[in-house]
Amino acid sequence: MNEILKVINLTVKIGNRIIIQDINLSVNRGEIVAILGPNGGGKTTLIRTCLGFIKPYKGKVLLFGTSPKKAIKTGKVGYLPQKSITPKNFPFSAIDVVLLGLVNKKIPKDEKIKIAKKYISYVGMSGFENYPFSQLSGGQQQRISIARLLVAEPEIIFLDEPATGVDVVAQEGFYEFLRKLKEEKNITIIMVSHDIGVVGTFVDKVAGLNKKLHYYGEPKGFFQKHILEQLYGAEVRLLIHSPECISCEYFYIETPSKKEEN
Repeated sequence: MNEILKVINLTVKIGNRIIIQDINLSVNRGEIVAILGPNGGGKTTLIRTCLGFIKPYKGKVLLFGTSPKKAIKTGKVGYLPQKSITPKNFPFSAIDVVLLGLVNKKIPKDEKIKIAKKYISYVGMSGFENYPFSQLSGGQQQRISIARLLVAEPEIIFLDEPATGVDVVAQEGFYEFLRKLKEEKNITIIMVSHDIGVVGTFVDKVAGLNKKLHYYGEPKGFFQKHILEQLYGAEVRLLIHSPECISCEYFYIETPSKKEEN
């Protein structure tokens, strides 16, 4: 089965407020999909509903052809929520954090440690196994957190703002690493992001979400003035444009000023 996630006519309400409405999309195995849009547009709500964390809702969500609840039980699904500040006295080392991903695996402790070290190496963090997790940089913490997901060998992972707290220099390396996951392990990646600049280079599809899905498709079709204006409800000015380089397109999004009243 090539299709790994299918969302059909999905609407989520909290109280009397509609958070997302009439969402339809499908994700194929091995794709990287970025969910982009303004704050409060429903991005986190969408992925949390796909994971079965939010109920009730109208419509249908199929993950591996079944309900999210059943899919989660297979162990094929990984989730990294928005990054929170790690207390300085957090008692876990890097390898301790990775081992948390193997808590439910009934295998000897020595084997768990071997697997944990394998994936710490895979994410480029060899030598940091016993380093306090709280003292790692933002990018290093995210890599260790990804290793924690990978030890369970998921087929799809959901990432909510994975580059938050990661400095600009480390961001590109982190996104390159996500592409490595796709290419080497055929892992499907769905991530929430505010970084419009990432989509042209690192993802296969973009979901432009602001309560409704204003765009879903290849990145090159997303970079259009009218789509971005619909999505952000603001005036979008194209600053730099190169037809040969999607990643060289930059947009300035400016909220229109209110008209003066007569």
